[in-house]
Parts: sequence; structure tokens; C-alpha cells
Amino acid sequence: MDKKIIQKIGIIGDGLTGNLVALALFRLGYPVELVGKKGLKPKPSVASISISNDSFNFLKKLKLKNLEKISNPINSIKLYENHKNYLDPDSIFYNKTKKIPLSYIVLKDKLYEELSGEIKNLKIKKVFSTNKYALTINTVYNDTKKKDLSWDYKEDAFTFVIKHEKLLNNCSRQFFLNDGPLAFLPINQNSTSLVWSLSKNSEMRKIVNSKLSLEKYLNSNFLIYKNVKLNSKIESFSLKFNFLTCGIEPRKINIGDISHRIHPIAGQGWNMTVRDIKQLYDVYQDKKKYGYDFGDFSLLEEYEKKTKINNFIFASSIDLIRRIFKFNNNQISNLRKSGFRQLDKFPDLKNEIIKFADEGLSL
Repeated sequence: MDKKIIQKIGIIGDGLTGNLVALALFRLGYPVELVGKKGLKPKPSVASISISNDSFNFLKKLKLKNLEKISNPINSIKLYENHKNYLDPDSIFYNKTKKIPLSYIVLKDKLYEELSGEIKNLKIKKVFSTNKYALTINTVYNDTKKKDLSWDYKEDAFTFVIKHEKLLNNCSRQFFLNDGPLAFLPINQNSTSLVWSLSKNSEMRKIVNSKLSLEKYLNSNFLIYKNVKLNSKIESFSLKFNFLTCGIEPRKINIGDISHRIHPIAGQGWNMTVRDIKQLYDVYQDKKKYGYDFGDFSLLEEYEKKTKINNFIFASSIDLIRRIFKFNNNQISNLRKSGFRQLDKFPDLKNEIIKFADEGLSL
């Protein structure tokens, strides 16, 4: 006999995405349950997350008390095409008209701690077995029969934290090197998170796998950071593109990496997830007064309509950027450098790029 449908929203997975979905819907007054695995604690991570200004404002709307305390504002982003001279960026992005940060950098574990603490304070129920919910929101595994688009970049991302001498550390730097894009993401005045994407056969993997070699390489090549010391373990993960062609099923929504996984070259993976949750929040806020069944398929279709095409174009754009920077010969590198340098002649275009990175696509 089938279990009776209970008028609650069940959120599968109690990680970053699951906690944020639960908090968003709880703030709207919906009864939610978080479904986790008993005895399973999240693995500690040294990874950082780039949160766009628009996403940051949504998190603030959900009343995360210590969000500003744990986040480092990024006022500018500097791009370097195949060179390491920090005094000579090929392009600089910053908000000329609005005196607001472009983004914020926060350690993944700090954000998880903040979210899970708020879940606990609000006494949002956590269970260890699933029920037949009016609506299930899945954040952790893909058990759908829907088709997806996927391919392997044949790269790994290596992420770690360095300590260095104190500096005004509110500028992210992205070096497009022959060996792969290397991002410096400031955590505070003395610490910076690095993300380096390297192909499976890159010789630079030998350097990343040796603490002494890595410190020597960073100290010799990136002179703005003085007295660099590795301050964490080095994590790595395979890089793949994945896009679920349909994110909804009867009484079910898939949200997070299982719905779309993109290359970290632009630091937009988490922002895509936050935008999805924001759209879900808006749909369920707008329809709450009408007394809909939580899993009414028309609500799910409205959410899918607001997210699917925008996400596909956005994810494809990030994929295109990675493919453009995959070519390493001098002629193409010079073309990219020239393109970066020409951007300053088109301030309106730069503003549109900033808006696209901040808010995603809105059709």
C-alpha cells in the first residue's frame, strides 16, 4: 500500500544546497523537513565559494546573521592572458557606476556552518528516512530517468589556501596560463584561496603535488603575494559538464549540481544554484495565498519555465569560455589578449558582462 502523501516539503540532502532550500521555504512559512543520512557528517573542505552580489543580497534576505562577517568583498577582478605580471592586467572589471562589490569570497565550510546553525536555531526538522511528501526537492543524487547533456573536460581542479604577508586583498585575479586557468580568490588580508584547473597530462601536476615545489613556484611567479606558505591540504575534483534537460517530475524538483554542473573558470556554479532557489522562493511566495497543493505540477512548470532556458544559455556560455581558453598557441593567445585590452573601449559592454555574472540571464 502506498504511503499517504503528507502536506510537507521534503528536501533530500542536508548539505549547502539542501540547507539553503530549507531555510528559504521555511522563511515563507512552509512546513519543511530535511532528509539526511544518519551518522554521516560532511567532509571538511578547504574550497571557497564566489558569491555574486545579487546572490549575496538574497542570502541576506534570508537573515543569515554572520554572512558579512565570514565573507570577503571583491571590488575588482583582474584578468591576465598568459603572463604573471600582476602590475599589467589585460583587463579590469569593477563597478564604476555602483559603488558595490562585484562578489564575495567565503570558505565553503564557513558558509555551511552558518546555514546549518540557522537551521538548528529555527528548529527545522531533520529526519533520516523519506516520506511521501507533497513536494520533494532533491539536491544530492540523480535518480531521474530524464536525459542529460554531459561531457568530461579531462581536467582536474586543485584548490587550496595560502598564507601571505598582509595586503589590501579585495581583488580577485584570474591568470589564463598555458597549463590552465589559475584563480586567486581573497579570503582576508593574509589568506587567499586558489583554484587551478589542469589537464590530466599537465606537467604542472607535479608541482601541485609537492608542497615545497608549489610554494617555490608561487613565490617566484606571483610577486604580489609575499612569503607564500601553503595553509591547507590540497583538494582535487574532476571537471565535467552536466545539464539535466528537465529538472522537474511529478511532485519533484531537482536543484543544485545534479541539475547543472559547470566549469569553475568563472566561479559561477554556486550562483546558478542560488538563482534557482531564488526563483523557487519567488514562485512559492507568489502562490502561497492561493492555497495550492505544494506539489501542484503547474507550480513546478512555472519554476522550470523561469530557470531552464536561462540556465542552459548561461551554462553553455561558461562552457564556451573554457573552450576558447583551451587553445594555447601564441596567435590565439595574442588575439585573446587584444580582446581583453579592447574591452576598455566599450564600457557599456563591460557593464553588461558584470550584470550577466552578477544576476545571470533573464529572458
